[in-house]
Amino acid sequence: MKTKTKDIINFDMNAEVYALRRRVMQFIYEVKKTIPTLPRVEVRIGTSKKKEVLGQARLSQRVIWITDKALDMNDDKLRNIVYHELLHAICGTEHDDECPLMQPSLDTILDKNGCLKYFTKHYQLISDTP
Repeated sequence: MKTKTKDIINFDMNAEVYALRRRVMQFIYEVKKTIPTLPRVEVRIGTSKKKEVLGQARLSQRVIWITDKALDMNDDKLRNIVYHELLHAICGTEHDDECPLMQPSLDTILDKNGCLKYFTKHYQLISDTP
């Protein structure tokens, strides 16, 4: 699996980067409490070549990148970014202007319950598919 992307420069793993990655992982564990069957996702931390990029995922390939800029944000904003990228990476979910979690930009900030509500809705769409 390719673990590099053209838009984000991966940080080399060290104690500081590992701590940043743990912050992202806490949100993945939140989802796993609600959806224990959630598949494993690779998490990369880096810096974006484009200032507006906060995260990125490979559609349906279970790898996400979260930027240092996103990690500077508060928990609710970071949670929205992580959950959004997880849906891309796990479900192949496309952007959706009508869904606050899957909007292409961070226009609406949901709390934990809101994020879980929309995440579960999208996740069930793919898990209900034969």
